Order: sequence, then structure tokens, then C-alpha cells
Amino acid sequence: HRLARRWRKQRAFLAGDAAHLLGALGTQGLDEGIRDAENLAWKLAHAWHHGPAEQLLDSYQAERRAAVAARLRAADQSLPILRGGGGLRTLVPGAARGHDTLLADGHLGRGALGAPPSYSHSPLAPPHAEAHTVVGTPPGAPVADVTVTAPDGTTARLRERLGQGHPLVILVAPGTGVWDRRHWQTAGVMPRLTDAVAALPGTTELLVTESYPGASAHTVLLVRPDGHLVAAFGGVRPAELFTAAQAALGGAPRGGRERAEAEDEKSEGRESGGEKGSRARVHAEGTAGHR
Repeated sequence: HRLARRWRKQRAFLAGDAAHLLGALGTQGLDEGIRDAENLAWKLAHAWHHGPAEQLLDSYQAERRAAVAARLRAADQSLPILRGGGGLRTLVPGAARGHDTLLADGHLGRGALGAPPSYSHSPLAPPHAEAHTVVGTPPGAPVADVTVTAPDGTTARLRERLGQGHPLVILVAPGTGVWDRRHWQTAGVMPRLTDAVAALPGTTELLVTESYPGASAHTVLLVRPDGHLVAAFGGVRPAELFTAAQAALGGAPRGGRERAEAEDEKSEGRESGGEKGSRARVHAEGTAGHR
């Protein structure tokens, strides 16, 4: 095995075989090289379009080097099983079962040798907030490939919406598959969520799904452009959503927290009827809740 100590030097980055050489048994160097590209591409695009983002670019090494190092350790720990050991043990029925299982899991993208990495300790992880909730995907792990619906009514697999260079916000809203989109776009929590997404830094796409593993109705998911979960929220929480989005892009600039708090106050004003048209919106939420 080989693992480069530094993966970034100013504007130069290492990826693929230049950053790591994996053993022939139990690991797939091509997979890790593709994951390097997926991790780095959207960060470079963001820095190119939105200006310097040193912490965001530095996170490439922090995330990917740690993930590849964990893969190498898993391969080293599996070598005794993969090599067999020889002798009379090889004649025992079922002795090769562990060997075959490890190799099969590696090729199928499962287990220590094949499962996609989780960036749970990423420097881009947002601070813990009470609004966070637990779903079937831990923060930092790849999201499940569920069916999603865009505001224009088109449906697709979530995987098809990734890789566009911008984060995704996904609302879990059971029943949207049978409702007319003209109804669910203006009912329930959708108007508040639409406003919250519009206030996020950069471009963020809003999608809806009928269900997500381990998530209850009105759960809101923030997903990175490379498909890793940033955080899940128990409802529409503009301030916490803004803070998490800023963290995922390399940290909040000066004034970011004040902007998020102002957005939260704005939402609270709507809920209390402080803005024109709020009664109609509350009525729509009530109607959606009984539907």
C-alpha cells in the first residue's frame, strides 16, 4: 500500500493513483479514484464560481485521506483471511467461506472492503443542533437513492439529481405522489421551506420525496452535491438549515448567523399571522395536515 502524506499544495491536488496505491486483494483502486473526483469536483467548482474557499478545498484531503486510510487498515486486517493460511485448515469444509464473503462484499460495495465511505468527522460537518433528527442515513454517509419530485412535477431517482455542483434540500412529504403539484406547492410547510431554501448561500435545489428510510413526515434533508448527508431536521428550521449549508460550503462568513436568525424571525412572524396572507397559508397547512 501507498498513501500520500499531503493531497493538496496550493492549487495542486493529488487524486487516484497519485494519492494512493491499494493492494490487489480486497480493495478497488478505481472506485477510490472516482470517489476522489466526486469529492473534489464540486469543491473546485464552488471555489471557481464563488471565490476563495480554503477550508472547503482543505476538506478534500481531510475527508478522502481518512477514508482511504480506513480502507487500507481494513484490507490489512483482512489479509490473514484472504491468504487462507495453508496447511490442513484448507482441507476443512467451508474454510474458504470467509475468504469468498470478503471478496464478494468488496465487489458488491458492502462491508469494510467495499462500502462507500462516511465523512462523519468531516471539517464541513455542521455543529450539533436540537433541530437535528435521526434518519436511516447517519450524517456524512451517502444518502439512499429514493424517488424524488421537483417543483415542476418531474420525477427521478435521487442519484440522477446529484453531481450538478449544488446542494439539495429534500422534504419528506407522504402523499405528494398522488396530489396535484399545484396543491402541495402552496400547502403545508412547502411555502416556508421554499423561502428558507431561497435564502441559502449559492444555488440549492428543492426536491420532495414520499418517503425516506427512517424519516418521519416533514423531515428535511440537506444533501451535499456528492450525495453525502449533511444533516436531517425535524421540520422546517430556516436558521439551522442556513447554518448547516454554510458549514457544508466551508464555514459561515461574517454576518451569516445574523442572516439566519433574521430568516427564523421572519418565519415565526408568518406563523403568528404577522404578515399579510398568513391566515390563508395557515389554513392551507391545516388542510394539508388533514388530507
